[in-house]
Amino acid sequence: HPNQHCSIAGHYQGKIAQMPRKTITVTELDPSEVTFIDKAIGGIFLGLFVLVWLLSIASPFLFALAVLYKYYASATFIATVTFASYAKWERGAISKFYQQNCNYYSVRYLKTCSIVFEGGQLPSPTKDPASAQQQTFYAIHPHGAFCIGWALLFCHDVMQHVRFCFAPTLYATPFFRLFSRVTGNPGSAEKQSMIKYMKEGEDIALPPGGFEEATLSCMTQDRVFIKKRTGFIKLCLQNGMAVRPVYVFGEKSLFWNIQGCWKTRLNLNRQGLPAILTWGHPFFPLIPKNTIPIRVVVGAPLVLPKIADPTKDDVTTWHNKYMASLSRIFEEHKESAYGDNAKTMKLEIW
Repeated sequence: HPNQHCSIAGHYQGKIAQMPRKTITVTELDPSEVTFIDKAIGGIFLGLFVLVWLLSIASPFLFALAVLYKYYASATFIATVTFASYAKWERGAISKFYQQNCNYYSVRYLKTCSIVFEGGQLPSPTKDPASAQQQTFYAIHPHGAFCIGWALLFCHDVMQHVRFCFAPTLYATPFFRLFSRVTGNPGSAEKQSMIKYMKEGEDIALPPGGFEEATLSCMTQDRVFIKKRTGFIKLCLQNGMAVRPVYVFGEKSLFWNIQGCWKTRLNLNRQGLPAILTWGHPFFPLIPKNTIPIRVVVGAPLVLPKIADPTKDDVTTWHNKYMASLSRIFEEHKESAYGDNAKTMKLEIW
């Protein structure tokens, strides 16, 4: 409900540090070096990401129709993709070539793009227990209509060892499963799968706001859906993982999304159904607008203790600290992302 959100200026204001923090920039796009061809190829990569997402949802129906109407070539193609998506294979030269080109061109489609890490600490692929870097959970906000900021991180070189967890139904679909395996290091957000990844020492990325955060996406207001999303904090406490809040400034403006009817739409989300109606580029609605600057800020790690059986109070305490950290990131970086007009902007936390 709109009256249930809280802003940075309210509940968390006293917890927000104002000291400047050391950052490492891993991507800083200079628009003057981007050609029309670069933008066109980048649009194709991002459009393919969205198209595969939509095709995957429809793939069972497409297969049934192909068989029903005797389009056996189409049915064979879908079956082949399904086999390839579930077969055991390791990424090789072709996958690496695609991932690197996806990483290079996707950011060039956007007006500008920067990706920065707070705390002077980049992800480390090592699983050495002696490493000073704690196993990490990357919580990415906002979801947006199609998680474009998430996609930029997914194909980035410094995040290739991180297990990006997708909605179980989406990851189970053949087209998206194959596409994501070629592009990065995907996994399922199903609870038991995430526990398995954690016990194996993997770093994990997840958009905890889910479909609800996509539903709330608004071009004129930054919103996150996180007040009741405590499950990932409990898992991180049980496994002693640090949490790094990630905020994608500009994600909200990449696609227009219909507003209102929140109660009905959020109820649909709870049933696992998306409830968005979006439009991106004026002439190509399935790809994002290319007039929006994007700034991805990976926050400094929030170091959690390891508690085998955390109480409700333990989870609430650390979840509140997480929300305070997310709010701080928004406050400290909003002007560098949005300009001087951002001074009065507030982050809505639902």
